[in-house]
Amino acid sequence: MPVQNRAIEIHDSELDRITLEAGVAVLHFPHVYIHSSEGRPAIDAGSGWSQQAVLRIENARVEGKFSQESREAYGGHAHYLSDGSLRIDGSVSDNLIPIPLDVQGDIELTLECWGDVVHVHGNSARLELIGTAEYVEEFRPGE
Repeated sequence: MPVQNRAIEIHDSELDRITLEAGVAVLHFPHVYIHSSEGRPAIDAGSGWSQQAVLRIENARVEGKFSQESREAYGGHAHYLSDGSLRIDGSVSDNLIPIPLDVQGDIELTLECWGDVVHVHGNSARLELIGTAEYVEEFRPGE
């Protein structure tokens, strides 16, 4: 079977909390939307999956916050993200978080929801996928 390239699409993912634990920002996503493709995730044809995830950013500084209204708009359990980006040492990944992710460097994660923007700065980022990915759909660009 060909190797699959995977990435989280920030748009269509859900964030329910950001906590700071001993200088580490812990972002819990009850649902992330994962693109899987033999080519470029979210660009080339592939499949979409849903999974729970935790992203940890060390030596973190969090700027901004999401409103309670943005959480309540979709039933109160999470913020449905509309856009974002991940910058690692000046290289920007627009709306995508690569899988796997375990990097050292200058990190800035930007998340958007209902016009609110949260920036998380740090010096490393590590992504942990939790549980089993559930199949959502086939992805065909241009359809």
